[in-house]
Amino acid sequence: MPIIICILSAFFWAAFDLTRKIALQKINSVSLLLIFTLAQSLVFFIWFFFEEFSINFKSYFAPGLILILIGLFSALLFLKAIKEADLSLTIPLLSLSPMFSSLFSFFFLNEKLTNIQYFGIFSIIFGTLVLYSKKINLNEILKSFKVLSTNKSAKLMIIVAIIWSLTPVLDKICLKSSTINIHGFIQSFGMFLFLIFLFIKNNFNQIESIKINWQIIFIAVFIGVVATIFQFYAILTNFVPIMESIKRSVGQLSSVFLGKLFFNEEITKPKIWGVIILSIGVYFIV
Repeated sequence: MPIIICILSAFFWAAFDLTRKIALQKINSVSLLLIFTLAQSLVFFIWFFFEEFSINFKSYFAPGLILILIGLFSALLFLKAIKEADLSLTIPLLSLSPMFSSLFSFFFLNEKLTNIQYFGIFSIIFGTLVLYSKKINLNEILKSFKVLSTNKSAKLMIIVAIIWSLTPVLDKICLKSSTINIHGFIQSFGMFLFLIFLFIKNNFNQIESIKINWQIIFIAVFIGVVATIFQFYAILTNFVPIMESIKRSVGQLSSVFLGKLFFNEEITKPKIWGVIILSIGVYFIV
């Protein structure tokens, strides 16, 4: 059951990525982020009326505040990185997050993986690099790492990968001091308030007029909220690196097939080999 929750969370995140990609054709990323955090806050607030909530503010406050701040910071860094660079160079670097999360979870949560699970993480990283390569040769596969010394956006994406690998570890620490509904509300509403503060300071220059397709926005936000809730349950029932590995690998696998289905993206030989290696990695992890 814990692994099934992980897989469900990963599938919903993959679906969210797809609907977000469609939604961003109608609305800018800043506006979507504001709508998403507000909608998520409302869902968790309504949850209060159906399930009791509890929180130990003394132990929750420090990791909870750090989580809000780094969540907002990483979201802005991510948008900056993908805006200024070739996605085929920057996105593969996110595959490093399971490796980083295994280190963070070991030091902060004392979660220890087996050698075969570490091999699975390595397979997922390598499989992602293969999937995004244009040709199957070592120079092409490792191109993302080769541009690190010269490409600013690649460096930003490494920082994003590190922060995103720390985020579920902090989530798990916070969830030891609170129920899911109050934790979700504090995180989403806290990020919403910080976003409002930032954009008031910048005179709302990046927020566009509300002439958008609300149907696709609603679908994207709904899927994103469900993905978040499943992820919280996955964090509670699994080691963080396992959850993060499954999330990244299922996301990459889904991107290949959903990209073909909805955007008619070509399934190349590197993508096929990448899918095979990713699948092997998931097998060894679970």
